[in-house]
Amino acid sequence: MKPAQITIREILSIYRRRKKILYIPALVITVLSAGGALMMSNKYESATTILVQKDEILNPLISFQMAVAMASEDRLRTFNEIIYSHTMMKKLGDSLFRRDDEAPIVDEQSALEGLRKKITTERRGSDSFRISIIDGDPVRAQAAVAMLADQFIRTILTVEGQRNDATVQFFEEKLNEIKEKFEVSQQKIVTAVQSRMDVLPQDTRDLYARLENIQKQIADFDSRMDLYKDKLEDLKLFPSALQTESGMQTLYEIQRAPIPFADDLKIQLQKYDEITRKYKGKYPEVLRTEAQLTDLLSRIQKALEGEITKQEPNRWDLEKKRAVLVEELKQTAISQRLDQGVESDYGIYKKLYDEMKVKLEQAITARDLGKNASNQFIIIDPPLAPMVPTQPNRPAVILGGLAVGLFFGFLLVIFKELLDTTIRSPRDIEGYHKPVIAFITEGKEERLN
Repeated sequence: MKPAQITIREILSIYRRRKKILYIPALVITVLSAGGALMMSNKYESATTILVQKDEILNPLISFQMAVAMASEDRLRTFNEIIYSHTMMKKLGDSLFRRDDEAPIVDEQSALEGLRKKITTERRGSDSFRISIIDGDPVRAQAAVAMLADQFIRTILTVEGQRNDATVQFFEEKLNEIKEKFEVSQQKIVTAVQSRMDVLPQDTRDLYARLENIQKQIADFDSRMDLYKDKLEDLKLFPSALQTESGMQTLYEIQRAPIPFADDLKIQLQKYDEITRKYKGKYPEVLRTEAQLTDLLSRIQKALEGEITKQEPNRWDLEKKRAVLVEELKQTAISQRLDQGVESDYGIYKKLYDEMKVKLEQAITARDLGKNASNQFIIIDPPLAPMVPTQPNRPAVILGGLAVGLFFGFLLVIFKELLDTTIRSPRDIEGYHKPVIAFITEGKEERLN
């Protein structure tokens, strides 16, 4: 039995018979699609692209290669978590997507979920992000993208700043622990040499005298730095403490201390006392004097912070000189007969102390450079207010409706043909196994010349 075949002639014949069935669904669906496209509100898309430069700041806790990889990957890994976080969505909704005269949102979770659906994020390559928002207001879409980008950068910098501060604090505490043990072991050696002072040669006595001078300088330095740090902690209470008796007493103690701008503070306090005796409350002269005093306290605080930072390397230089002198004393004939355990402890703690100082310097450098890390975020494509709506794509909607209508029309034609029992060709009666007696033409006969 030969397989059934449909010829072009039969296809055209089906088309002529069923063309209404084919076109009517297409026409109806296309008209509905066009109406729906016209009724859709315009949506505008605004986007920005952020380039994150590789972070070459070392993390003292890990190796160089791992530090560089982790610093950059941390920013990439937390991108979506920060953008879609509940806090970020609430801040965005309260700032841009909710009017002051609107009633409070009952289902806040659903509202924030709807806001998340407007946002699209994309990671482009290994070091760039793209944030886009689709909204009915082009200006609001631009403002929302700019706000998300700014908040993302601020959040990353805040987290990294806290991590860097914690790292510096950790190494400072460890360094102080090791320094105490190192100085104890160092003092044991100095004490042992001092006990043999009477039999030491003159050059060794000179070394010991220089060592005592260095130790006195270190003690004076520590005393001055402790004073600076103590007064710096007191200054953090102001300007709110100006209105309290204990706060004013603290200021009188500060102005007597040997710190930067102490004389200026003394003069300003005298002026403040004279003004407050004459006037009370919010008198303009009182407020102006308080502002001058607050500004001076701020300058003193910055000066103390600068002095502490600047003087710290000087102490390390003194420690290096002291270590050199102790090493020279160790090489003398008498000191070589020191207890081997004391000398071993000194060597171990000296090595640990030197390594910890290097790590602390790295951590401080990372913290200081991290304060300017905002320069590592570069806005390649700043967000713009779109002039042309992105959605809906009306031509695409109409063409899609036409395609769907033709598809349904085609299915109806096939379905209609399958249900039609009309006999139009010999093949239609093959299943009945009956002979064909005659053919009836369609009424168009060829004329013979």
